[in-house]
Amino acid sequence: MARSDRILVGPGRPYDIILVCAVVAVAALLPVYMPSSPLAWFFGFAAVFFCPGYAIVSALLPGRVEVLARTFVQHQERTQAITMLERSAIAIGLSATTVALASTIMTRGLVELNALSVSLTLIGITFAASAVAVRRRSKLPPGDQFIIAYRPPERRPFARKEAAVAALIIVAVMGLGVVASTGLMSDPSGLPYSEFEVAGADGRLDHLPSTLSAGQVATVQITAANHLGRAADYTLIISLSDSMSATPFDPSAPVSLSPGAGRSTTFTLDDEGSVQRDLSFSISSPGQWTVFLRLVDAGGSEVMTLWMPITVT
Repeated sequence: MARSDRILVGPGRPYDIILVCAVVAVAALLPVYMPSSPLAWFFGFAAVFFCPGYAIVSALLPGRVEVLARTFVQHQERTQAITMLERSAIAIGLSATTVALASTIMTRGLVELNALSVSLTLIGITFAASAVAVRRRSKLPPGDQFIIAYRPPERRPFARKEAAVAALIIVAVMGLGVVASTGLMSDPSGLPYSEFEVAGADGRLDHLPSTLSAGQVATVQITAANHLGRAADYTLIISLSDSMSATPFDPSAPVSLSPGAGRSTTFTLDDEGSVQRDLSFSISSPGQWTVFLRLVDAGGSEVMTLWMPITVT
């Protein structure tokens, strides 16, 4: 390392670890105080797809040169320098894997999957791995610890052509930033759309029925909302096949499903109106079935289709 290099991260300066911890903490707070800010999107993206993985990489690889494997010769090791680019690439992959694994565990019913549980999980993983990383770095000799150095470029006067190119690049980057910020801050509620959701009888997505006995009644919670800017008629079709044909049924009573035509019920929602109701059904034939829940508008166009795989014994 040349004398002119400036040490940004090194012995006694775990600023990279402090930074990832700060980003995760800020990402957890911004949705509360600034939910519509583009900063919430930026910090949230970094907190999910980079920070946990970087903390884990720092804990696993605390030094500038890492041991890859032992050779067949006694007391000899193969080592390899890990660059910052390689660390970042590994961090992104580890973050995605860690978040996916944590989400899978939470959706299994151990913890309810919501914004609070996700934030606490990210903070816990990042802070714990960061503590291990700082401790492991401090045990290495100063010359072997991971560093990030910056070498200032040699100063020389800009030529007119270079200055013009640099100015154009700066203007283009600023313009793209303004366009991106405007897009993130724009209100999407002006676009007409409808909502359609299905959950378990208690309102939890992870409590959808998956196994039933023949003839056993199962209940799900259906939610629909109208954001079309006008009143609208909807038809809900429930069936065991991907078909639009259906006969009417009374949603206040359990509906029996069988292969072939489905069953349907119609309702009207005012603009910005919503409905949430329980829908009970049973399947008489044993086997592996897929229950299709389809919301159709007054013109017969499909709004959204949801489905549930169910095993009937």
